[in-house]
Amino acid sequence: MIGDPNSERDILGTFLIGAAVATGNPAISQFGIAGILLPLILLVAVLSSKSRTLPLTVGIRWIGAAYVAFIFLWYEQYKLFGDEGSVQLFVTLTDWLGFPVHEAVMRIGVGLCEILASVLILTPALQGLGAVGALLLMTGAIFFHLVTPLGVDPYGDGGVLFKQACSVWTCAVIIVWWQWQQITALARSIGIPLPA
Repeated sequence: MIGDPNSERDILGTFLIGAAVATGNPAISQFGIAGILLPLILLVAVLSSKSRTLPLTVGIRWIGAAYVAFIFLWYEQYKLFGDEGSVQLFVTLTDWLGFPVHEAVMRIGVGLCEILASVLILTPALQGLGAVGALLLMTGAIFFHLVTPLGVDPYGDGGVLFKQACSVWTCAVIIVWWQWQQITALARSIGIPLPA
């Protein structure tokens, strides 16, 4: 029902996940302005649904989670097998950090953390934890794109990598928002008190 805070949160979250997937997905970006239709279609679906909460938004949450996992896992082939572009990217970062020769450690470490976040975000009981992991990883990625010599367009392709980092970050934030109760319950189970 309109005016229900959960319903409004679901509508906003649905739109933001749709926008994030449309913005960060190179397959959709080739459609240009028409790519904006995806978040609008998702928003109209939520608004026209008789039940604006559980069934539809749960499905959309899983679209966001699948998108996060897909982006992470897609890039593992480059990180874990030492693709030249990935190696150069991490050489730039480790040189800037003052750890020159530790490129492989950082590249493989980030790759393994992304695999772990992907597994967690696709596990129903741990989805919130996976979203927190994705949020932390992408906060780091966005930070490095903005403040290091890497820049927002390291490959000269219009900043696809940076756009994807921003879109994954957005999906992770929304999933954390939707899964906050799960996150607080997990935190409390290990003795970390979080506000409900």
